[in-house]
Amino acid sequence: MYKTSKIVFSPRVRKSPYFDSTIKYGAQAFSVYNHMYMPISFEGTVEDYNNLLNGVQLWDVGVERQVQIKGPDAETLSQFLTPRNIKKCSIGQAMYAPLLDFDGGFVNDPVMLKLEEDHYWFSLADGDALLWAQGIAAGYKFDVEIDEPDVSPLQVQGPNSLDLMTKVFGDWVNDLGFYRFKEVNHKGIPMIIARMGYSRERCYELFLQDHTKGNELWEILWHAGQDLNISAGTPNIILRLEGGILSYLADMDRTNNPYEVGLDWIVDLDQEDDFIGKDALNKINVKGPARKLMGAEIQGDPITVFNEEPWPVLIEGKKVGSMNALVYSPRLKKNISYIILDVEYAKSGQEVIISSPDKEFTATTVDLPWFDRA
Repeated sequence: MYKTSKIVFSPRVRKSPYFDSTIKYGAQAFSVYNHMYMPISFEGTVEDYNNLLNGVQLWDVGVERQVQIKGPDAETLSQFLTPRNIKKCSIGQAMYAPLLDFDGGFVNDPVMLKLEEDHYWFSLADGDALLWAQGIAAGYKFDVEIDEPDVSPLQVQGPNSLDLMTKVFGDWVNDLGFYRFKEVNHKGIPMIIARMGYSRERCYELFLQDHTKGNELWEILWHAGQDLNISAGTPNIILRLEGGILSYLADMDRTNNPYEVGLDWIVDLDQEDDFIGKDALNKINVKGPARKLMGAEIQGDPITVFNEEPWPVLIEGKKVGSMNALVYSPRLKKNISYIILDVEYAKSGQEVIISSPDKEFTATTVDLPWFDRA
């Protein structure tokens, strides 16, 4: 389904601590994400998807680099970077906290972890948000230290993930709340274990804090999962679209604001604290967004290719938006996609034409998501 060419491994692009394990267990293709190699396929998109739904899967997401903010102004700066009200986040809790620019557009969409009152991590999507945070801190003279710590996430995904986690780490994992985390040292391997991950399935994220221990951690989990149908995988586009999960730079970027892509719930305009983009979002909130992200179900046989560029969306021959992602869902037995439409056309049940380079497809708009969290 992916159109690929050869990739050459070199010192110019970093490897994750789990890189050797991904090669050992069958990674077929890689992309580059945050200046690092990221596996994107093992047995194939559909096969990896089915493996996850029928067992437990390890994902090398070491590319999710952390922006670490420490110091007297850590909370103030962290709040200034995101429209979420982070004062509602307690120590030991994580929070989805996108970073916006001064026009309200997305700079990145990380998850924030609050380790102490003066210590935060922002777990990044693709992009150089470390430089953004450092620039804002310097320009506004915040009293903080900002760096990229030795932290590399590994996700444990799928219906058997809890069984694997309790088998390896103990029964306390049963009580770990959603978007909560705990510091752990397991057999000399330091990490933070969080109940969260990039799918709607049961999932955990292990934030390894010693890059020399990556393959050792992978092997511990792999051998413990032999009776749990364990496999190697990677963030999967089928799971992402089924669950209505957004991917930064694929589904939204600096040209989009939270109101356009269904993330208005992250914006707290009533909080007393200022944040970057607050004035712009106030205006958008009053006027309303110009566009809206929708789902669309595409008629016809299963589509087995991915779009390399956005495809135009038409109504009666007029371009009214674009389609940014599509995939065939085996569970739904439908071609599903994300489209962003001019707001006057963004209503459920609207018939549209999606124009690929080769042919036109008829589709019907639907509300997101197709599947909620397991």
